[in-house]
Amino acid sequence: MQAPILEIVGLKKSYKDNAVLRGIDLKIFPGQLVCVIGPSGSGKSTMLRCCNRLEEPTGGQVVVDGVHITNADTNLNKVRQGIGMVFQQFNLYPHLTVLGNVTLALRKVEGLPKFEAQERGRKALEKVGLMDKEVAFPEQLSGGQQQRVGIARAIALNPKVMLFDEPTSALDPELVGSVLNVMRQLGKSGITMLVVTHEMAFARAAADHVVFMDGGVIVEEGPPSQIFDSPTHERTRAFVSRYTQGH
Repeated sequence: MQAPILEIVGLKKSYKDNAVLRGIDLKIFPGQLVCVIGPSGSGKSTMLRCCNRLEEPTGGQVVVDGVHITNADTNLNKVRQGIGMVFQQFNLYPHLTVLGNVTLALRKVEGLPKFEAQERGRKALEKVGLMDKEVAFPEQLSGGQQQRVGIARAIALNPKVMLFDEPTSALDPELVGSVLNVMRQLGKSGITMLVVTHEMAFARAAADHVVFMDGGVIVEEGPPSQIFDSPTHERTRAFVSRYTQGH
């Protein structure tokens, strides 16, 4: 049995009296595409942000490729190089070209020479279907293209695991498909992905494993067929049936 690449153990997060995460246990194995679904305010994004310590957990542990990243003496910068992160907002630098945005961390963080960084950057752009946009600036791109640049920037660092926090929620509906398609292709290429999403059709079609969260806990998890077609928990049933009626 292979070891998980990302393991969350007893993860808790509180803001003063408000417990947002109440003890999350989750294992993600290499090459898996795991989707996290659930109502707003259920703690999904907080859990994701604890996985690279953008949020400091109140309790519990996060282990990435055998490294306990929640330990006080962990070199966070080194750990974060192995964890790609794609946000709702694209966070691109407006004064840099597409290729400049993708290669910045390769040069500044990994210290690659410019030529090498550009080579890796172009490969990443090819994976997201934006080879022809390398000299464009962010303002010349659609939201969907900007998000795909954000994905290219993350995969250029060859991360061990990719975290996606509602990557399509800021996009116009007609642009969502292009981003989801890129994510689907990345999943097929064996990149490990943990995706917080409200795109149920994507979770159902692309995920290997679906996690349903509500009220700061994992209520139920399993293959998409179980979660969407025969959920065992009443709360999962209610959430999923709302989605199927709404579509």
